[in-house]
Amino acid sequence: MEEQLSSGLYTITTVEDLTVGRNSREDRSLRPKPIYALPPSETGPNTIWQIEQVNGEEYILKCHGAPTAAHDDHLYAVLTDEPPPTLWKITKQHQGGYTIFQKLISDLILSIIKADQDGFGWVVSFDDGREEKPIAVRPLIVQPSYPPRFPPTELFKFKRVEMD
Repeated sequence: MEEQLSSGLYTITTVEDLTVGRNSREDRSLRPKPIYALPPSETGPNTIWQIEQVNGEEYILKCHGAPTAAHDDHLYAVLTDEPPPTLWKITKQHQGGYTIFQKLISDLILSIIKADQDGFGWVVSFDDGREEKPIAVRPLIVQPSYPPRFPPTELFKFKRVEMD
């Protein structure tokens, strides 16, 4: 597993091997499309991520070509200019996965992107009645230990995709 991700195409899975992406059966509107943790059998263009390294550990993450943004406490692929893409900080954790934090602009809030402090990041929401699990963007739960430990719902794996 790379220490720092480079720009390129990836698949993202939860540490419990759920595939992260857009639903393959979306409506055709230009409304933002929710991002889900999908069954492992779900593959295809809706689960390919373009990761663009913007500056150091800051990234723009695009799912199926559309930039992602935190909106109404959930993660969406945005097909128009609103809301603007969210900058994300991807941090490798000692448990073998990555956490994905929301990068906020205000100097007052910059400390939330540090892995050892509270911050907003990706969390798999569990809805017992659905096969797809929405990805929420909310404060991450960090267990008070050194190194910090995160629950499996907050850890993700990245695998580079080589295109022919």
